[in-house]
Amino acid sequence: MIPLLLIEDQVELCQILKDTLSLYGFDVSYAANGDDGYRLFTTLDPRIVIIDIMMPGSDGFSAVRQIRAVNKEVPIIMLTAKPLTEDLVKAFDLGCNDFIRKPFVMEELIARIRSFARVAGQATGAAQQIYKLGTFSLNASTQELANDAHRYQLSYKEVELLKRLCEAKSTVVDRQVLLAELWGSDNIFNSKTMNVYINRLRNYLDADKSVEILTIRGLGYKLIERYQ
Repeated sequence: MIPLLLIEDQVELCQILKDTLSLYGFDVSYAANGDDGYRLFTTLDPRIVIIDIMMPGSDGFSAVRQIRAVNKEVPIIMLTAKPLTEDLVKAFDLGCNDFIRKPFVMEELIARIRSFARVAGQATGAAQQIYKLGTFSLNASTQELANDAHRYQLSYKEVELLKRLCEAKSTVVDRQVLLAELWGSDNIFNSKTMNVYINRLRNYLDADKSVEILTIRGLGYKLIERYQ
């Protein structure tokens, strides 16, 4: 059984998820608030974590912050009934891997959980992924972008976006593909959110003028290096 931690104050939802996910090989433990959730996390060492934002006492954001302070790798899916853009951006900035709004389709949540669980299993013992961008180095394992003068701690989404640009260096990465892989769909809301992340990456890389993320109108993005 794959250990999964659910931090959610709706007892009925917890029981439904526990019963359903057990059919797919998950051993679900749950807590009703962020403080209890973090305590369970430190003792259970789950393969994946699902956290609601709004809970009594310590909320989901606080729990994510505590978990990411001790573990940068475990996949975290955040649930919310609030449709606010700032919540989504904050969740990704804190290190969440995915964001699902309530009410959700159970099959979709299960598909995402199973996908992240596979990735988490494959990552165990994997070598660090280092990408060179001019004077910068991106360490995908530690989520750090750095050169001699600057050091940035990136969010999970920032790392995944920059990784894909690095892997396709000097060629165009399709915008719709990025939206589908990293945000789940290419709707207007997700499209605007990705624009925010592209601009953040550009700001990080601005210290090295030889590196640039180009927007290719109607297609997507291209990471280029200009050699002196």
